[in-house]
Amino acid sequence: MSVTVFITYDLAPGVTKDQYWEWSREIDQPMASRQPGVLSYEIVWIDGTGTGETPGQVVEVIEAESWEAWQKVNEYPEMQAAVASFFQIAEKSSIRVFYGTKIEG
Repeated sequence: MSVTVFITYDLAPGVTKDQYWEWSREIDQPMASRQPGVLSYEIVWIDGTGTGETPGQVVEVIEAESWEAWQKVNEYPEMQAAVASFFQIAEKSSIRVFYGTKIEG
């Protein structure tokens, strides 16, 4: 059964929205979306909230074949440069990872 993975984070100090968007479009999304076990990969920039609190500036919404399949993605050799650059783009202390199962209607 597939899982949906949510990754939330803020940008690292000094990283601009434009720099992030360029990195996301040119490196992260193309690379991560084609990895084995990844069914879909979407990035959402948070523009605001109804409660005044935000989980982060960015939410990644990933559908994967399983949690185990997603955990393997960052270990693939092709992903090493993208992972290294992610930890320069994202504020490490803000990164949160959640996963769960869709409730089908």
